[in-house]
Amino acid sequence: MCKGAEEKKHGASCRTRGFRCCELCGLDASLYCQADDAYLCRKCDKRVHEANFVALRHIRCFLCNTCQNLTTRYLIGASLEVLLPLNVSNNSNNRKCSTVHNITYQFL
Repeated sequence: MCKGAEEKKHGASCRTRGFRCCELCGLDASLYCQADDAYLCRKCDKRVHEANFVALRHIRCFLCNTCQNLTTRYLIGASLEVLLPLNVSNNSNNRKCSTVHNITYQFL
């Protein structure tokens, strides 16, 4: 388990602050893995997706730092970051936000 599991006992929970929590350690999640249907922090993501060659092929989506929605930034393998073209932006509430999209991309 991540070191963060012990640290979260002392600070405010990510859920009380409106953030998604890492499903393994409870810290703020920064990635979503559709194959695992899991929100993960970077540390746990690295541990999980470096475990074997099948998990290493999972494509994970970065979460927005402001609103926690999915962005157009993806992580492939251990460290290859990909930025997909921006097609849809929903910033109707005037908050500073990295890209929010509702388009599903398929990688072939």
